[in-house]
Amino acid sequence: MSSHAIINTVNVARLMTIGKVESVSEEFFDVQPPQFNNTIRWNLGHLIAVMDSLVFKRISQSSKLPEGFVDLFKGGTKPSDWTTTPPSKDELITLLKQQSNDLNETFANRAEEKLENPFQIREFKLETVGDVIGFAIVHEMMHTTTISDLLKVINYQNN
Repeated sequence: MSSHAIINTVNVARLMTIGKVESVSEEFFDVQPPQFNNTIRWNLGHLIAVMDSLVFKRISQSSKLPEGFVDLFKGGTKPSDWTTTPPSKDELITLLKQQSNDLNETFANRAEEKLENPFQIREFKLETVGDVIGFAIVHEMMHTTTISDLLKVINYQNN
């Protein structure tokens, strides 16, 4: 996939994620129906944290996130374990937008660039910058779908 195509795809995916949550009342961000392992707030933070660790930390060796952010949202965490106040809805949306801008600025023409240290996630071998961003996009859309499912259940329970 060309650099233009991969960056365009990440922009579309991110706009879909932002569009999904911008109009949601923050009171619903921490509702955790019994059918789910996490909340809207956790899913948003998680997809931001994974994009940062997969793309920025692994490729550029630098994180763009505030201190302690990843500890709240890395795989295996859950809101009931939090001992610090998580980011607000506005902070999460700002991070989503900033991360999108950073991706565009940093990786706009690098999709075909070979990784110095290719790696594997399950059966997926990631050998280029585009492979990593593509994997992160798929991961983001999985969590955006979970957010949609959470919203359906929350709205159903509140009607």
